Amino acid sequence: MRTVVVEPFGDVWAVRVDDVEPQLFARGRAAEDAAKIVAERLAAAGDHVEIHLFLRNGQKAARFVCLPPLSAEDSPLLIGGSLLAQAAANVDDTDQRVNA
Repeated sequence: MRTVVVEPFGDVWAVRVDDVEPQLFARGRAAEDAAKIVAERLAAAGDHVEIHLFLRNGQKAARFVCLPPLSAEDSPLLIGGSLLAQAAANVDDTDQRVNA
């Protein structure tokens, strides 16, 4: 499995794939979009890929998995999303159980 990491790099954002020199972006959203494109290209070549997105404070914000296509007619499948939304939902569930 290949890993693509989006993380802060000084005042900019870096997209790293394995030990290759990172691509740098001024905005986090541009780095995330680039990471997804890289993952889809790697998956199209047959690799399983994970994308890890980190915030400036070091917290993991999201995780995606990109799977290779099943046939020549298919596209790679990108699944996953924000871990922060999941954590917030778990906190809400806990609050509701405590308040019940």
